[in-house]
Amino acid sequence: MNFSRGTLTVAALAGAAALALAPTATAATTYQISVVPPLGTVYANNLVTLGALVTPTPTGTDGSTPVELEITEPDGDVNTRTIPLTLGAGTAAIRTHEAGRYTVVFTFAPPNGTPAETTTQFDAVASPGLGLGS
Repeated sequence: MNFSRGTLTVAALAGAAALALAPTATAATTYQISVVPPLGTVYANNLVTLGALVTPTPTGTDGSTPVELEITEPDGDVNTRTIPLTLGAGTAAIRTHEAGRYTVVFTFAPPNGTPAETTTQFDAVASPGLGLGS
């Protein structure tokens, strides 16, 4: 086959333009979740604050992805909550319904990064009475 120099030049320029305009391949960011479990004594039938810190700080569409919580209560009931993130951190208040061990799975599944998951546990003790006589 015979190609003119002009045809080869146009083909080379078209190929170079296609490569230049192609989206660049970047490695997905690998995230980690650090949790702030309850500090001190946790009583049943109270609110407990749980915190999550995602590092490195997610940006772009990853930054608007919340952390999902799956909370397993001592009796086996499972509840879910979300923690919206601000600069990679956020908190959620959960109610402890009964005394016993609570297990919380934190999941961060960003659209452009590698999902991260971590688990924490804490114990709730029976709420003290008001001390009023009957």
